[in-house]
Amino acid sequence: MTAIRRPRSRRPVGPVRLTALGAAIVVVLLVIMVRPPAATDGQLASLVWAAVLGVFIVGTAWPIVAVRRIGVDVDAPRDLTVGDTASVEVRFTGAVSRFEVRVLDPPGPWHSATSPGHGALDHLAVRRGVFGVVRIELRSTAPLGVVAAHRLVDVELVRPTEVAPKPWRTGWHPDAVPLPGTLSPNVAAPQAGDVVRSVRPYVSGDPAHLVHWPSSARTASLVVKELEPPAPTGLAIVVDLRGDPIEAERVASYAAGAARSVLGAGGAVLLATCEEGGPVVATVSSVLDAGRRLARAVPGEPPPAPQGWPVLELGT
Repeated sequence: MTAIRRPRSRRPVGPVRLTALGAAIVVVLLVIMVRPPAATDGQLASLVWAAVLGVFIVGTAWPIVAVRRIGVDVDAPRDLTVGDTASVEVRFTGAVSRFEVRVLDPPGPWHSATSPGHGALDHLAVRRGVFGVVRIELRSTAPLGVVAAHRLVDVELVRPTEVAPKPWRTGWHPDAVPLPGTLSPNVAAPQAGDVVRSVRPYVSGDPAHLVHWPSSARTASLVVKELEPPAPTGLAIVVDLRGDPIEAERVASYAAGAARSVLGAGGAVLLATCEEGGPVVATVSSVLDAGRRLARAVPGEPPPAPQGWPVLELGT
């Protein structure tokens, strides 16, 4: 989870809407104004009209002031995948006894809250990308329920939430790649292979299955096999998100599926994408790392894959 800064709102107060009670009060006021009572009842009617007007004014001003007094803090997950429902922790400051709150983009259900207080709101991740702001909507009808005053708060995240594409199921397998020295240090070293390179004296801790019994019998001492490491394997995935936005999201999902397939088979994955700062070509060490890279990918010309890598080109 990530901490956030203080709320920043482009619209301190949103729309103010009449409730059913508020609409009824407006009708009563209009009726009294249009069809005043008989003269003998004028003083009583004036008192009733003034009382109703007072209720309307207080019931309108109070919720507008209340929603302005609410401070909002949020904790949001660092990593999500499209389709995930995240639990967004929300904390409120300021003395407001009763109001409602929901997360926007997309709009979630309304929840009752008090301030000071805290709680969790479910938020559906519907789009891939990097999101540095959580939009919160506050609504208050207290204390009389005459109007519903809204306030929209844009809460800036200290560490943005990265939403990875939902990976497609694909059957890509790694092929031979250049020597390990050309890989990122994040890529795990290959496991031992099956070709015997030489034998050496046994050292405490050597696995029993590496003992070379014919040589051990010939020399009357235990010797173990030294194996040739297998050739490193992997796949370079070039992701071009230019063109139709819907097709671009399909490309990102396919790239995520291919990366997951290759990494699961023990291969190295090199992603070539374009980010806000420009082209990026680098290996990824895990499915999570691949998701973050694809979350940050934007439309633009990706860099070419390094020479010697098997290449999967996706997009334009």
